[in-house]
Amino acid sequence: MRRARWSVAAALAIPLGLAAVGRAQDADAPPPARIGGVVELAGEVLDRPVESALGWMKFVAAGYREPAEHLGNGEAADAELALGDAVEKSVKAFLETLPGKKSKVRLNELLEGTVVRIEEGGIVLQVNKAEALVPWPEIDPARLAIQMVKSKPTAEAEIAAVAMLRLLCGDPVDARRQAGKLAGELGRKLQELVDDWKSVGPELAAARSLDAALRERDATKAVELLRSGWTSIRTTRLGGEVAAKTREQFVLRGEQAFAGDVALKATVHGRITTTPSRAHPAAGPGGVGLEIEYDFEKDAEGPDFDPGAMSPALRGVLRSASGGRDVRPVPFVVHQSRLVGGEPCGGELPIEFGGDVEIEVQGGLTEMPRQPFGFLGVGLTTRSGDQMILLQNYAALDVVEAGKKGGPSMEKKIEGLRAGAAHGVTLRLAGGKLTFTRDGQKFEPALNVAPLGMLRPFVIAGSGCQWFVQRLVVRGTATRESLELLARRVAEKEADALFGR
Repeated sequence: MRRARWSVAAALAIPLGLAAVGRAQDADAPPPARIGGVVELAGEVLDRPVESALGWMKFVAAGYREPAEHLGNGEAADAELALGDAVEKSVKAFLETLPGKKSKVRLNELLEGTVVRIEEGGIVLQVNKAEALVPWPEIDPARLAIQMVKSKPTAEAEIAAVAMLRLLCGDPVDARRQAGKLAGELGRKLQELVDDWKSVGPELAAARSLDAALRERDATKAVELLRSGWTSIRTTRLGGEVAAKTREQFVLRGEQAFAGDVALKATVHGRITTTPSRAHPAAGPGGVGLEIEYDFEKDAEGPDFDPGAMSPALRGVLRSASGGRDVRPVPFVVHQSRLVGGEPCGGELPIEFGGDVEIEVQGGLTEMPRQPFGFLGVGLTTRSGDQMILLQNYAALDVVEAGKKGGPSMEKKIEGLRAGAAHGVTLRLAGGKLTFTRDGQKFEPALNVAPLGMLRPFVIAGSGCQWFVQRLVVRGTATRESLELLARRVAEKEADALFGR
């Protein structure tokens, strides 16, 4: 058998330097901060309908107080101030009647209880013998309006205030009806505001939907709220202004929502077995004992080895194995329970292992191979590619350390190589020794290998490769950091689908 040759020095010299610069730049960038409300997210806006909608959001968040501080910036500025003043006075008077009453009130979809007191930050309810503060932004104005109606308001300001609370929740019908009934100045102002609501209303609805998602404390629920709400939010002017920031906030919450099994199942389509009790201490705190088994029965298993995750160094190996020409690797294809590829393909599994790690790979040569047989590489690599353990064509084992040629290696040719033959190889790195076993035969001596960092499994194949893989198993301890990065990758992918790249 002829062994495929490639130049380690040529493959690694330039890409490693570029990768180091990229990592340094990424490290200098401050991490984004979590934002807990739409007003903070939007910042300063110049668009009148958006500014007016955010003004109403600020007014509500302030406990329906000081309308002059928040309102009067829209096209119907005088109407905003007049209705804001009516709401402030009416809501304040109504809320003063609630503490001490035995009847329960519902302030949103989640909380119902008796009112204990009114505070600067919201309304305190007694729920199941415990006190719970409901912040003003989380109180549904429509439910507040329902409670006010129960007291049978008759004054013009009170009726206008109830209509305004409903209008804040997207009900212009009642506001329009009340505007026709009220004979005084507030009736005219309410009608003016209803007319202006054609442009303000959609912006306020988008702002309330986005605010609810940003305020949600549970990351999974927050992600679902953003998913369900963004379709309508994105069509508004507010959505256009805050799309990039909202995507960033989605990813921050997604890192939590997709952590653990969610990210693993979204990334790995083989069988996953976790054994936390077997975690190796060298993987660091929070490492998880993991076994990943691929039988390549599903199309989704091929792209698990992601070309986009390949280090420049590993990409250089693939380039060298493809005749030195530039390559744009594509994912593997699963065909007849085999991992195969025609063009340069493959990539890294974006999970890093520390301590003892083992790779078991079974495969062979196609039934009707054509010379040359090409290049298949299976092994482990650090994220930067400064160390690689590379098995070539089930026969040759090379260790590349710190980007330098001449590391430990061995070659055990396959005697009587024939078409359709299948072979099984196990590589085990433990205690600074790398062992190589093929078809039950363990080759000696073991190679001395001191890991330079955490290692990722990879599979790559050069152009026209006649070798295939039909089973692959990885056993070891996945690092906590890589699993967290996995969750971020899933969050980024979800964000791309929702917000675009």
